[in-house]
Amino acid sequence: MYKPGTTNLESESEQELNQRGTRVHDGSDSDSDSGSNSRPEDNSEEQRPNPSKKYLHMSELRKDMRDALRRDLFWNLARLPQEFQLDIEKTFESQKDLVVKTIVPNLMKTLDLYTYPIAECVVYEMIHQRHRYQRDILRNKEKPQDERKRVARQKHSNSRRLEKKRRRSKTIAKLKNLKDPLIEQFKDEELLPIVRDNGYHSPEFSSEDEVDEKNKIVVHKNTKSGIKKRERVYRPSEYVEEAAPSDAPDILLRELDF
Repeated sequence: MYKPGTTNLESESEQELNQRGTRVHDGSDSDSDSGSNSRPEDNSEEQRPNPSKKYLHMSELRKDMRDALRRDLFWNLARLPQEFQLDIEKTFESQKDLVVKTIVPNLMKTLDLYTYPIAECVVYEMIHQRHRYQRDILRNKEKPQDERKRVARQKHSNSRRLEKKRRRSKTIAKLKNLKDPLIEQFKDEELLPIVRDNGYHSPEFSSEDEVDEKNKIVVHKNTKSGIKKRERVYRPSEYVEEAAPSDAPDILLRELDF
């Protein structure tokens, strides 16, 4: 609309601004409306973490929040004075006072507690976990090479055994859902130890693992199709774990090669 005292260009500009939703002040508005704004309010704060809720344990944090907090926390920790740094050659327990009275309070001041609504115990837990990890690396470097190889093989063996237990647990759950006749013969309390205990799952050894010959037992079994040769390695530290419980059903022992 054309207004007296305005050019056509100004009138067109006003229409364009009005279409975009921006309020144009022409002097006719009252003083009470001069500070109003027709744009929608920013509701981004509603999507931010709730500061009234505090997380008390690391396990309660979402993975993305936990990873971001860890990066910010240790970045700030590295910039504290040297007297505030932990000595990885000493135990965490011997430096606990330094952590509780100095390090944690200073780190809490550097964090945005609106973004990370956490209690001090979460920071304490992260520092403790990191110190233990660094200590393990240091102690491992001080061990002889043969010992380091043995520990690495043991970790790989445990990982493969854990993966076997997971696969069998998933299989049992799937068969339960399908109401498999064999699985239906057992009660849940009879199947639970298989899912939970390592003793039901034989250790897994890679072909690359070096094995002490004195702990190797070779079993020759005569069958109709010929002689089957089976090798199994027994280590004293694993013998107790791999022994099946005395009350395990015979049919499960046969299925799991016990």
